[in-house]
Amino acid sequence: MNDLTPFGENAANHTPTEGRPATAPVVHGAVLISAVETVWKEIRRRFADVPDVCVTTPPTAGAQDPTACAALRTGRSFDRDGTLTIELQVTSGTLGYGGRPMLEGLLHQAAHGLALARGITDISGGDQRWHNKQYGRLAREVGLTPPSRASRRVGRGHCPLSDAEAAKWADVIAALDAAAAVQLQATVQATAPPRSDRNGTRFLIICACSPPRRQQVTPFFFDQGPLLCGVCLTKFRPADTSLPRQADAERTAEAPSRTPTEATSSPRERSLSGPDNHHTANGRERHST
Repeated sequence: MNDLTPFGENAANHTPTEGRPATAPVVHGAVLISAVETVWKEIRRRFADVPDVCVTTPPTAGAQDPTACAALRTGRSFDRDGTLTIELQVTSGTLGYGGRPMLEGLLHQAAHGLALARGITDISGGDQRWHNKQYGRLAREVGLTPPSRASRRVGRGHCPLSDAEAAKWADVIAALDAAAAVQLQATVQATAPPRSDRNGTRFLIICACSPPRRQQVTPFFFDQGPLLCGVCLTKFRPADTSLPRQADAERTAEAPSRTPTEATSSPRERSLSGPDNHHTANGRERHST
């Protein structure tokens, strides 16, 4: 095998875009799928009857144990350019189990591929979970160790990879481990919130009411935009003036304090109770007398 890397044949020339960290979609495209396809290519090199593979990434990011048959297998197969091809689904969480479990799962699916290519019935039952003796023989052919007795639910479906066989795949396991490490780093970078070092320590903010209304917020939350009081209609500001204000707080003059009655009354109510209205009312009284 000339090249076995998580990025495929051109891994040596692969460099992330300068200034831009890896993200989860990049991992799915450049690491996850390429790693599985490259390992599958090596499996086919060692076992010629194994069909080709089409790797898909389902929308869920849930982690499933790749040694379980249903974790990778979709049950779909098709002809691609005259070559029998089976479909496997892999999530970043599944790859995160590590190189050896992932290889064991791929070899498990390779045994199913041999059965499909040779027209052998290797599973049965309503949910197609029972692995029969025929599957056990095919699993042994690809280096797995079938159980001596069938289990109640999956028959001879649990076929581990022994230490001796794992040693034969050391470079493959190392490549899958490397892909899992890249996947983990990129997923963390993609999901980490874009928060500054000031995030986390809450502080007190107040408005212009008398007495002021108070609430505790984090710097990250405060920096998202103005927080307005519904009573005095002014922006909340840090009670500790040593903390930086919001971006436009320095450019905006604070509104004067207003009583709850002034804040909630309508303009018409204020005009009827104002001085001009008082003089008008007195004028009507004098006219009537």
